[in-house]
Amino acid sequence: MKKQIEGHEKKKKRNVWIVGLVTTAVLAGTLLNVGAVHLTPTAIAASGTSDTALSKFKDIKGHWAQATIAKAYEKNLISGYQDGTFRPNGKITRGEYATILARATELEKVQGQNPFADLKGHWSEAAVSQLVGQGFINAGDYAKGFNPNAELTRYEMMKWIATGLIKSGSSFQDAFNDTKNTLLPTPEVNRGTIRAEQIPYLALVRGTGIVGGFQDGTLKPADSTTRAEVSAILLRYMDVEGTDAGKYSDLNEMREVGTTGTNLTTVSNYKYIKGNFGDIVNTEYTLKNNVGVVRYHRFIVVDTRGTKPKGLYATLFVDQNNLTRAQKGRFSTYAEITFTSKLDKSNLLTIARANDNIAIPIQRLFNVSYLKEKGFITLPDDSNAMLKQGVSTKFWSSHTLDPVKGGYMLKNDAGKEVQIYQ
Repeated sequence: MKKQIEGHEKKKKRNVWIVGLVTTAVLAGTLLNVGAVHLTPTAIAASGTSDTALSKFKDIKGHWAQATIAKAYEKNLISGYQDGTFRPNGKITRGEYATILARATELEKVQGQNPFADLKGHWSEAAVSQLVGQGFINAGDYAKGFNPNAELTRYEMMKWIATGLIKSGSSFQDAFNDTKNTLLPTPEVNRGTIRAEQIPYLALVRGTGIVGGFQDGTLKPADSTTRAEVSAILLRYMDVEGTDAGKYSDLNEMREVGTTGTNLTTVSNYKYIKGNFGDIVNTEYTLKNNVGVVRYHRFIVVDTRGTKPKGLYATLFVDQNNLTRAQKGRFSTYAEITFTSKLDKSNLLTIARANDNIAIPIQRLFNVSYLKEKGFITLPDDSNAMLKQGVSTKFWSSHTLDPVKGGYMLKNDAGKEVQIYQ
């Protein structure tokens, strides 16, 4: 679908025509909980709050989203209840959010046909039909009916927005394709609460900063949303829609992981001088003397050279309050591998000596207790309990890269060789 954009100035003017919602049903909304937009009192004071919004809504003063709600109100994106409240922590239904999103998007207005029998005559029918026509909503996702009065889940919210980004420009379609096999920066990927087909949609909204996640990094796709969060999400979405996906560093990091298995060149100053990590992903490398066989799945890099770890995956992997001596001043690396031991009894020293791919050693993670809380599996103190002869075991290992004059080689049994250097 063709995007109706007339340059940057159009972004500034587009909200003039977005009118506030006036029905009580529409005004019962909610939105995604986004840690990145939770404003502290200091941040709220710094950004300012409209006197009009404060006088209009008697229940937003001191709320974390006070300034955000005021901004959304000034842009006529939201309205309140007849009793003078906004109810920032209220819930939103599918029909309510569809109505708001249909007004907020700049995609060409396409009035699609209503594919849902249970939506006929409902006050949100026109908005839902529009979003179906524009491609925001996939009718196939609601084969048993749209159920417009059902509470919207965070995943539905994120999927609709991500689909809108894809429709707004081909670069987002490319980013979607690139992140199908990426690692989301959330511990939920280790806990089995995010399905594989959900990953690229979540990657788009997380990578562009529309959704920042909760303080623990979780995205909670099955949870419902709040009215305050709706205000924050829509304001962010409107800024991202129609832009170039390549401008978002977090998304670029996930794209590199999705296409090559590593974020090496996005985060560090290393470059490839031969091949790339994708050449050896999921292939076998046999250690010397047939000690064992390893397969590499992912190689995640966090910049720990300075006082604060940098990179999209920093909070997922690194306990910044407890950096090990080995990590400080270097690039910290985290490799997901599968190892099959050929030894009668596990011996990590023998395994280390047989491994020429020294950039990815077979050893325990740094800060094991921190990463276990995030759901990562690593070698136990007694490796014999995990590394049994002939048994393939998947786990995470950690190491570091030299930040100044580093050079490393990785190879596999098929003769593929990867060389990285600064």
